[in-house]
Amino acid sequence: MQFTICNSQSTIGNTQYAKNSLLIASCLYLIAGCLFNRLNAQVLTIDSVLNAIEKNHPELKMYDAQINAYNTYAKGAKALEPPQVGAGFFMTPYNTSMWKPDAMSNGMGSFMISAQQMIINPQKLEANASYMQSMSRVVMEMKGTTKNELFSMAKMSFYEWQVMKRKLKILSENEELMIYIIKSTEIRYTYGMDKLNAYYKAKAMLGDIQQMKIMTETEIKLRMIELNTLMARDKELVFDIDTLFILHNYETEIVDSTIISTNRSDYKALSQNVNLLQSKQFYEQSKRLPDFGMKYDHMFTFGTQPQQFSLMAMMTIPIAPWSSKMYKSSVAGLNYEIEALRNQQSTLLNNTIGFIENIKSQIKNKKQQIDLYEKTIIPSMRKNYQATLLAYEQNTEELFMALDAWQNLKVSQLGYLDLLNDLLQLQIQYEKQLEIK
Repeated sequence: MQFTICNSQSTIGNTQYAKNSLLIASCLYLIAGCLFNRLNAQVLTIDSVLNAIEKNHPELKMYDAQINAYNTYAKGAKALEPPQVGAGFFMTPYNTSMWKPDAMSNGMGSFMISAQQMIINPQKLEANASYMQSMSRVVMEMKGTTKNELFSMAKMSFYEWQVMKRKLKILSENEELMIYIIKSTEIRYTYGMDKLNAYYKAKAMLGDIQQMKIMTETEIKLRMIELNTLMARDKELVFDIDTLFILHNYETEIVDSTIISTNRSDYKALSQNVNLLQSKQFYEQSKRLPDFGMKYDHMFTFGTQPQQFSLMAMMTIPIAPWSSKMYKSSVAGLNYEIEALRNQQSTLLNNTIGFIENIKSQIKNKKQQIDLYEKTIIPSMRKNYQATLLAYEQNTEELFMALDAWQNLKVSQLGYLDLLNDLLQLQIQYEKQLEIK
C-alpha cells in the first residue's frame, strides 16, 4: 500500500510501508527486551557470581578431590610393610624312609613355619608422609591460580555486560530522537521545507541504530551464557545483573615484590613446589638410614629329633658404596631443580611488577581520556546537536547539519563507553595480577 505526502502534488513514496516496518521493528525490540527484563529474572551482583563459581565450578571441585586424595595418601604413608609368613620342609631328605627313626638315627628332616617382619626406619616414614602432604599444598595453590583465572573471566563478561546495558540505553535514546526527526521531516516535507534525500539519510541512520541494538542484545545474550557456564548452571537460564561498579585508584598504589609474593597463588605454588622438592630430598636422604627386621622359624622335626627354632635380627646397610650412589645423585639433582624454581619465582616477580606498572600507566591514561569525554567532548557535542536541532526546527539550518551533529554526538557517547570498557578491563587485569577478588 502506498501513500502520499502532498505539497500541491508532491509525494515521498511508501511512507505507510515505512511506518509498518517501524511498528514491526519496535515490537521485535519490545519482545527482545522482555527476554532480558522479566519481572521474575534474578538480579546478580559480581560477588554473587564469583561465589557461585567458587562453589559450583567442576574444575575447582576437581582440585578439592585431588587435595583430599593426597591428604588420604599421607595418612597411609607411615604404614609398615606387611609381615611375611611361610611354611615348608626344612633339610628334609627325598627318601621318605629316612624321616622315621631307626637303630641308626633319630630320623631326619622337619616341617618349618616362618614369620618375618621388616621395620622401616621411622624417619623414612615421616619423610614420606611429609612428601605427600607437600603435594596436597601444591594442588591447593594451583586451585587458587585456576580460581583467579575463572574470576577474571567472569569479571570481564560481567563488566562488558554492564557497559552494553549503558550502550543499549544510549542507542534506545538515539532511536527515539531519530524517530522524532523522521516524523518531523515527514511533516516538513509536506510543506516543502525539507529535501527527500535528507529524509532517506535519516531513515538509514535509524536502521543503523536498530542494527546496533540487535548486535548489542546478542552480545548481552552471549555474556549471559558465558556467566551461566562459569557458574555451572543451565546455559539458557535468564537473569539480569546490577549496574553498579567501582572505579578504583589502582594507578596510585605502590606494588612491590612482597605484595606479589603474598597474593599470587602461582608464586605460592612455586614456593610449595620448592617445599615439595625439599621434602623429596629429605626422603631421599633418609634412604641412607638402615631398616630393621625380625625373622622367626620353628621346625616340627620328624622322628625323635628335638624340635628346633631360629630367631634372627636383620639390618640393611644402605651406606654401602654400591647402593648409596642412587640416593646421593637424587639429592644432588634435586638441588638443581630447587634452584630452577627459585629462578622461576624471580622471573615471575620481575615480569609481574613490569606488567602492573604498564597497567597502572594505561589506567591513568584511560581516566584522563574519560574525564575529557565527560567534561568537554560529550557536553560540547550535545550542545552542538541541541543548537543545530533548534536551528533546524526554526528553519535556519538544514536537516543534514542536524543529522551530522547527532552522528557526532552518538559517536562520542559510544566512544566514551568504549573507553569505560577498556578501563574496566584494565582494572580486571590489575586485580588478576594481584588476585584481588
